[in-house]
Amino acid sequence: MDDNQIQQELALRDQLIAEVQPIHTDVDRQQANNARGKVKEWLARFDAGEKRICEPIYRAWKNAKDEFKQGRAPAEAFLASLDSELGADRRRQLDAEAKEQHRLDALAQKRFDNAVAKGKPTALPVPTPAIVQDVNKTIVTEAGKVTWIDNYVPEIYDEKAIPRAFLMPDMTKISAAVKAGIEVDGVRRVNKPFQRTSRG
Repeated sequence: MDDNQIQQELALRDQLIAEVQPIHTDVDRQQANNARGKVKEWLARFDAGEKRICEPIYRAWKNAKDEFKQGRAPAEAFLASLDSELGADRRRQLDAEAKEQHRLDALAQKRFDNAVAKGKPTALPVPTPAIVQDVNKTIVTEAGKVTWIDNYVPEIYDEKAIPRAFLMPDMTKISAAVKAGIEVDGVRRVNKPFQRTSRG
């Protein structure tokens, strides 16, 4: 079925529909039933023409889609494997950096402790320079780009070694002790009146 045949079929459809008259008599009813049969035959013929034209196109499209899918599969599997390997390698790098940073911090703390033991000035030790490896911290995955961003935060591993300047009094415990009549060194009671309003 080519374009001309399709146009002829469409014209025949319009003609069959136009021939049907309002049903008032037995003759009208008979004509309507005849028209119904003709239109059903037309639909079956038109559907068959659509199938003859479109089915090869659908089949070719499906075959092409399957070929592209098969062609993509090895590349997608390779990228998934590579992303996993790069992620594991980056985690190993970060773990090694963290261990080295911890080692340097412990070494600096040991030097500080030795200085205190020997009676030397106990100024705060110079912070250990953070380790920053010159590595690519962004990898491309199937879901998008993944970036590791450095986020160095303080971690207390020895509370007793923290200098006094960085300690904060626990006012809740101090207040409870003072109310209980317990003397706390460095703390005194002061009167700070506050207003209370009552009715009557």
